[in-house]
Amino acid sequence: MKKTKIIIASILKPIDDTRMFEKLGLSLAKTNKYEVNIIGFISKNTLAHDSIHFYPHGPFQRTSLLRLMSCWKVFNIYIKVKPDIIICNTHELLIVTSLYRILFGAKIIYDIRENYVKNIQHTNVFNPMLKPFLMAYVRTKELLAQPFFHGFMLAERIYAHQLGFVPQNKSVMIENKYFGIGRQLKPIMPFHKKEVTLLFSGTISDSNGVFDAIRITEQLHALDSSIKLKIIGYCALKRDLLRLQASVEDKEFIELIGGDYLVPHDLIVEEIKKADFGFVLKKPNKGINDDKLLTRLFEYTANQLPILLLENPTWVRFCHEFNAAITVNPDQVNAQEILQRMKTTDFYTKGDTNNSLWQSEETKFLDFISEFNTHF
Repeated sequence: MKKTKIIIASILKPIDDTRMFEKLGLSLAKTNKYEVNIIGFISKNTLAHDSIHFYPHGPFQRTSLLRLMSCWKVFNIYIKVKPDIIICNTHELLIVTSLYRILFGAKIIYDIRENYVKNIQHTNVFNPMLKPFLMAYVRTKELLAQPFFHGFMLAERIYAHQLGFVPQNKSVMIENKYFGIGRQLKPIMPFHKKEVTLLFSGTISDSNGVFDAIRITEQLHALDSSIKLKIIGYCALKRDLLRLQASVEDKEFIELIGGDYLVPHDLIVEEIKKADFGFVLKKPNKGINDDKLLTRLFEYTANQLPILLLENPTWVRFCHEFNAAITVNPDQVNAQEILQRMKTTDFYTKGDTNNSLWQSEETKFLDFISEFNTHF
């Protein structure tokens, strides 16, 4: 039986990005109905799978002409592969994906992972003078491309309210839950161990709270020398990377894995499984993050990792379902109180952490894609 050709495509996400590869790609591949093709930023990892083909591109700087040109390289891959379905993973590919649909009739889906306009508005990546033009450019692309897209996948619940251009009857929420087997046993009391490892994982940046995590760890370590910090992930902003490297240089109780290179997600998961506490301190950024359920929350709760959590009401409610977290205020750190709660709190005493696993989203995703599969 002929397999349906499907492409999952991005510009900046690595070819082994956990959502594109582990969640969407592997879920499609295991049905044996699809030939899966993934287009993404070049990675150091060597990937192989019988039903998945990889098309890496790059490298290039985040703000460069090569980044713009890469869209047309992706379009050429579309023509080479001749997909029946395209899952467009970023706003940058909206125009070329719409063009491919017009010329060749493929079914196209927009996987919305970010509110890109809000990100441009409230982050410090772009020149303030350029922001209004970039915001208008991105939103105009989304509005113009919307009629051409057959479906929309929303990675966050809040996008259904924030993004007015997404038709409700064509959209489905596919959250970024944890891909893997969750922890079934309640975690042991970490202070019975020789070393207590705090973890900061994922995208490393000031806005994600890495320097708050370092400062809190310094204060906790001063009270209890068994406390260590492990930072693992990639830091895209040069100024944050230089500050980070300087911050950890002379601190033997802080270990940095990555920083200036992409770290394979399976290595990050290994560290999550070994850690005793995980930091979730992503800054509100004028409210842009208030209602988002971060991937890290799913990863930590699925593995029953106790969390040192910024006091965001959405995150507090989520973690309260499992008794998963201790709330902290990075601007007013009471290290003695935090340490006491870390030593005495009984975590994960309620709720079902299986709700944080990708399996709960996988069926929704496969059912949604099957609506566009004309081969079966």
